Amino acid sequence: MSIDLSRTTIHNFPHAFINKKAEAILIRTLEAKQHRQLTEMYLAYEPRSSFAGLPPIADEACVRWVEEMIENAVNLLAVSFEEGVTGHAALFPIDEQDCEVLVVVSPHHQKIGIGTELTRCLIQLAHELDFDRMKLNVEARNHVARHVYEKCGFHYNSRHLRDELDMSLDLETYRSGLDVPVREIMNRSVVSVRQDMSCREALKLFVEDGIATLPVVDEKNRLKGILSETDLLVEANIPKKVSEVLTREVVSIQEGYPVANVISLFRSRKLRCIPVLDRHMKLVGVVGRRDILAHYLKRP
Repeated sequence: MSIDLSRTTIHNFPHAFINKKAEAILIRTLEAKQHRQLTEMYLAYEPRSSFAGLPPIADEACVRWVEEMIENAVNLLAVSFEEGVTGHAALFPIDEQDCEVLVVVSPHHQKIGIGTELTRCLIQLAHELDFDRMKLNVEARNHVARHVYEKCGFHYNSRHLRDELDMSLDLETYRSGLDVPVREIMNRSVVSVRQDMSCREALKLFVEDGIATLPVVDEKNRLKGILSETDLLVEANIPKKVSEVLTREVVSIQEGYPVANVISLFRSRKLRCIPVLDRHMKLVGVVGRRDILAHYLKRP
């Protein structure tokens, strides 16, 4: 079946994070120029045949196996800026409702958070592609992988321990809380500033109201940028106008945007809050991480 990734969050906004070794890692959809790097990761995998007989021991068989994944799966890569491809996640469509998944991290990069981030990105991707259920197999003795999958929401289909365990994640349940439009959870009491305001006036808002970021709007309430506490850490900026120091390239969303996509943006862009616009591109609210946590708290 043909898969269109053009509207998925991970395709448009690759996910960047810092692993437990303080290394920068980027997770993104596989590009043609990275096919060779993915193959090289599996050829260097030691020991071969270490999980359910994979990767294949013979080099030729290993290369064919990777080529089949590239052709038949939706693939995500975890890429270290210093060491190249460090992890891989594959989503194999079974039918229009179900998909099977595989998550592999290079042995030298395990237990530092890459597997967890790949799994979370894969769940978000499967959700956005409208699958209803994700399935996977994990070796019973692989307690690290089992912990990652459980933490990310997968459940055992059977508690009977065997050499290999079946796990699944019900995306319908996942979707029920995350398909909610952001207008239902956002904060409508927005504190914003005008472009012609002085930074000293904005500084008072940061200090007295405990605000971390301030949307900047024009006279028609159209978003023009964001002013953050960081922008005013340089004392020389205090006498300036807001228009001189604001950040103009702003991630914003419209009020019909689903919560699931907002979460993905928080994680991939390391944002604290995101301005919310109406269909006329006017500021109507902001959504922060705490708004999402409050949404969870209200759910039964």
